[in-house]
Amino acid sequence: MKINDKIYCKDIGVYSGQLTKRESYFIKEINDENIRIQNNEGTLRWYSKFYFSLNNEPEIISINIDDKIENVEADAIEVTIEFSNKAKYWLTFTTPKYLDQILDEESYFSSRDFMIIKKLSEESIKSTIKKLDEQNELIENCKKY
Repeated sequence: MKINDKIYCKDIGVYSGQLTKRESYFIKEINDENIRIQNNEGTLRWYSKFYFSLNNEPEIISINIDDKIENVEADAIEVTIEFSNKAKYWLTFTTPKYLDQILDEESYFSSRDFMIIKKLSEESIKSTIKKLDEQNELIENCKKY
């Protein structure tokens, strides 16, 4: 990285509102650990190099709810996420009430790739996926197709 390089935000960390994931920025100043850019608020500010890359990450191009939501409070549904590089991932969204029903019949529940939210709706699912993506936690919570 050097002054005037175009870089891309790969993680917004605690800088919501100041940085946008996948947004491009130009380096105004640089030192061993940090870069200075003009952020989303129009302010020149120093940030750790950790938050940026010279290469942009693939974007989410679709979020598909694969199952019909039968019960917003007690259900489990699969969701497929596709990225601009054609990679596809999936995960299951469920609710605490649904898990309670399972635990009434079984002594334990074990699963990867599950996201637990209070109520199932298209809005809450997409919002959760976008938040996970912003914090670089989406891929680690999904299973690759």
